[in-house]
Amino acid sequence: MDQNGQLGALEKAVEGTLAEDDFEFDEDAGVLRVEGGLILSTGWTLSSAFAGIASLLTGAVLSFTGPDGWASFPLAAGVVLLALPALYVLALRFTPLPRLWPDLEVRFAEQEIAYRDERIPLSDVRAEHLVRKRGRFFDTLHLRHPQARKQLAGFFATEERAADEFQRLLWELLSKPDLNAVFTYGSDLTPVQRWIIGAAAPYGAINGFRVDRLGTAPAEDEAASDRRTAQDLLQEPWGAYDLDQLLAAVNWLVQDGHRADFGQDAALAARPEEEKAEYARLLREVDELIARDRMEPPFVERLIELVKVRYGVVGEEYARLVPGLLRDEPGADASEEGAELGQFLTQLFNDRDHATEELHRLDMLSDPALQANVGRFLIWDYARALMLYRWGHMVGWLTEEYCWDRMLPLAIDIQRRYSSWRDMATCYLQGRMLWSGGTEGQEEYEKLVTWLAEDPHSPWTLVPWNLELKRDWT
Repeated sequence: MDQNGQLGALEKAVEGTLAEDDFEFDEDAGVLRVEGGLILSTGWTLSSAFAGIASLLTGAVLSFTGPDGWASFPLAAGVVLLALPALYVLALRFTPLPRLWPDLEVRFAEQEIAYRDERIPLSDVRAEHLVRKRGRFFDTLHLRHPQARKQLAGFFATEERAADEFQRLLWELLSKPDLNAVFTYGSDLTPVQRWIIGAAAPYGAINGFRVDRLGTAPAEDEAASDRRTAQDLLQEPWGAYDLDQLLAAVNWLVQDGHRADFGQDAALAARPEEEKAEYARLLREVDELIARDRMEPPFVERLIELVKVRYGVVGEEYARLVPGLLRDEPGADASEEGAELGQFLTQLFNDRDHATEELHRLDMLSDPALQANVGRFLIWDYARALMLYRWGHMVGWLTEEYCWDRMLPLAIDIQRRYSSWRDMATCYLQGRMLWSGGTEGQEEYEKLVTWLAEDPHSPWTLVPWNLELKRDWT
């Protein structure tokens, strides 16, 4: 069978025949539309045209050989017979006439045929409902179901073999549809590439991007919109105005990301209540001083005390790094501890919501279910790293090959950490809740995850979680 599956084979069967334009497949909706209007009219329009030509030829002969006036009738008849098909074509193009022959739709997501107001489950369609009518000039295929009667395709009589093949393939498609092949028809993605896109799907879809491709949407206006949105998102909130900044953001997500903060917050949440209360008091005090731009003493002393409490038994080591980081001394953030503390101070100074969100995280991490998953929030960072690669490709900074080569190892790591798409999604949602410091907007993410888990076009339903992840593209 054709590499595009049943639909590809069906398309190939009518290639070059009268029925070639009788149907179209809507890839986004997963719907096969059968038009049929041209089929119904082909016979009489061709007959009318041939008769018109014959009448004109007869009139031409009579104008030279017959008595005066005899040629006028066949000439007039010929003009009328030729005008009728032309007027009919114009009516099809510029009037509501085509509505007399509404399209028949095979809706694969709903597993039904829709025609006019009728909805016929595919399971109710039998082979005998596909009826052939063979004439002298045309060979037509009809649906003759108790709930719907529709001419489906028309072939010239000389195209009998193509008509036979089309009928066989159509029945195979209706009786045993390969839904995976149907919903991936026309896609350039390989199964592994689709899996990779699926791992980034929650972050991509929530920002309005399709989850069936690496780059932009196919239509030019949609592609331009995708590029603009990708550019805007790279700049804000990611601060990536060029390729180097993009790759730096990806590297941070892969190496540490927000999961490092989640781990630190989990350690804080496990402290005795008096220590947590002291940390909360100092965090609010320092945050208020920053908000008021009061950096004079005792600000530094309070900040150092906050750092000591935050990092517990190693707090003294971190506290010694504070003055150098505040003065932005060269090498102050060169060590692992300096980089971690520098990240915390950057968030504290630049994100006015950070203190409030962190205190909310501490409250949430008192939940045993979240505590048990503290080491499993890699997907929150990796999904966004994968999406950054996609956006980098959309804006023209990264090639397709570069993206797939870098995204595959991340996908493999994700697959190792989780047991299913649902398990991954659960940890993603928890990571999002911890990142935001609350439940605001969480319902929208939960609805999105439900859609990804159920929609037949979603990569989560099209490729299995345990797919072997290795390069399957050239």
